[in-house]
Amino acid sequence: MKSKIYLLGLILGVVLVAGCVAELPPVDDAGSLESGERAAILVTDQQQIDDALENGPVLIKAGADWCPPCRQLDPVIDGLARDYEGRATVMYIDTELTPGLGAKFNVYSIPDTTVIVDIEDGNYVFMRYGGVKEMDRNKARIIGYMDKGTFETILDHAIEYREDISEG
Repeated sequence: MKSKIYLLGLILGVVLVAGCVAELPPVDDAGSLESGERAAILVTDQQQIDDALENGPVLIKAGADWCPPCRQLDPVIDGLARDYEGRATVMYIDTELTPGLGAKFNVYSIPDTTVIVDIEDGNYVFMRYGGVKEMDRNKARIIGYMDKGTFETILDHAIEYREDISEG
């Protein structure tokens, strides 16, 4: 019985850090802010997300400072925050500072990024890469490092979706 518990714990540990062991491509830090300030908004309360959704889609990255792929993704996320200012809100959750938010979004591996486009019946609506809205975040999340173009595609679909529903 002890060996089964140990094995289960080992498997769980591997799953939790799976996003933090991938080899990463180099990222040009020239786009990062010299002062060390982030362009993306730190989320400390779910209400911040709900408030931001009133103005358009919200991209959220969940991660932690100790995670190398999370730190590697930060310049991409901050670049998106600057590029999409006024059209979408880019936020991040520090799972070490606010573990409750990580749990709310069922974050099990970091970095974990998703785009929220709306709220229907009290539940978030997410955007998938192909431009399909999705109620199940597991089908719309991106685990690990991803290039800026992938996020741009999803955000562009999310902005188009929001424009379509506001016209209708």
